[in-house]
Amino acid sequence: MIRWLERQFTCHAPVDDFLVSEKAAGLADGSTIVIVGGGLAGSAFARQMLMLCHKEKKRYQIYLINSTGCNYCGGLVTDLALQTLNTLYGQGIAEDVVLKKVQTCVYINSEGSFKIRIGIPMMATLRTSRFGFIGMDDSLKTRILEGLDEEVWPYLKIVEPTLVNKLTPPQETGNGCWRVTTSIIMEDGQHQAIDCDLLVLATGFRSLNRPMLKEFSQVTGYVPPPVMESSVTEIDTGSARFNNIGKDMCIIDGVIPGAVIALIPKGSGWLTLTSLGKKLTKGDLEQLFRHPVFKQHLDLDDVGEHLRCHTICPAAIFTGEADNFYGDGWVMLGDLTGYGRVLKDGYFGSFLGAYLAAHTAVYRGIMREDWRVHYHRPLRGFEIGNRVGMLLFNFNQKLNGISWFNRFFMAAAQSEGGRDNWGGPIHAAVRGITTGTIPYLLIGVFFICGLLRHLVFHPIKTWQHIRKPT
Repeated sequence: MIRWLERQFTCHAPVDDFLVSEKAAGLADGSTIVIVGGGLAGSAFARQMLMLCHKEKKRYQIYLINSTGCNYCGGLVTDLALQTLNTLYGQGIAEDVVLKKVQTCVYINSEGSFKIRIGIPMMATLRTSRFGFIGMDDSLKTRILEGLDEEVWPYLKIVEPTLVNKLTPPQETGNGCWRVTTSIIMEDGQHQAIDCDLLVLATGFRSLNRPMLKEFSQVTGYVPPPVMESSVTEIDTGSARFNNIGKDMCIIDGVIPGAVIALIPKGSGWLTLTSLGKKLTKGDLEQLFRHPVFKQHLDLDDVGEHLRCHTICPAAIFTGEADNFYGDGWVMLGDLTGYGRVLKDGYFGSFLGAYLAAHTAVYRGIMREDWRVHYHRPLRGFEIGNRVGMLLFNFNQKLNGISWFNRFFMAAAQSEGGRDNWGGPIHAAVRGITTGTIPYLLIGVFFICGLLRHLVFHPIKTWQHIRKPT
């Protein structure tokens, strides 16, 4: 029954051309487009626009402006993201980007651990190229033209590395166009300035504190999405006494108060550590690596001395939606919109959002009402599920502080099993959180059913776990 429900409610990649039911006048032929940000969303949007240029015989001049700065090291590409990339963009993931295929997940709390099968492997990658490996963002950017007709190649100009110093609105330029001023100095001694009919911002959360985006927000009324503190770092585990993680991804829940931590294997003796709900310190890492349950899986002393970048990078994860993230002649993509699947699968959200925005521009137009109806409205399908996801996360954070519940939960999960080791409802719920394959509402139902099942069939053991540790 559990496997049947998982198959029935598995999220699938959207079907190509689902947006357009009839063609209408969109962005005029010969228009100029500037994309600020060369990460996942920016590169995906550029590729989709070029695909539509070929399909509709349009000629757009597209500038992709990229700073080439670090965009964190972490990265885990789900099957849903891979399906979406292939379905909507006709592209797969490059082999040299995949560092490890994650096939199982170990869930750890303060009272024990259990392992689940994932099914279709997830691909562990880097976001930014580091340590001699190419990152997912950089790979997509360098492959924007891959497989596209050569007639559209001249339409794309990648401008990097550079920063955008200022975004001047049409009412100030006087020509009806946005003006993008970069840090590049031209022969006349002036900063490079590009006027565009459509401005696309895909700069991610690291740009929120930059003067350029602050000024832009004041002019347009853009309000960033609410965010949750998080962090990411890379750990060299080559000197560990033993390492049983192997190809397993680990979810560590509540061992560090206020934080849900994930460990993602990247290579031999190397893993990524990310946290949700808290920016970790080196003291937190030491506490985690000293915990007796965790030490059963990985035993590494002085973890603070084994950080590959010698630091723990602060990060942010959106927990809700942005306001006013589009307007006449401009639109935002990716994390800046707050639309995607909260706490999971930023790749999928970026690919889908870029596709919707490109189709809206080409077939509908670039005015605020066009974005509202044909870009924003489809994205709102995330809202209810995201609210359920945040309720589950916040409820879980409260339950993590209750020792008897942690014992009860671990006993219920460890009691699940089957002939194929696929597990029961709790295993299915953790699998859904790990892979993002099923909706948050079903994940919540699975958790409740699993706990009730253990309570009904093992009442004495349940009482023993509640009264004292086993």
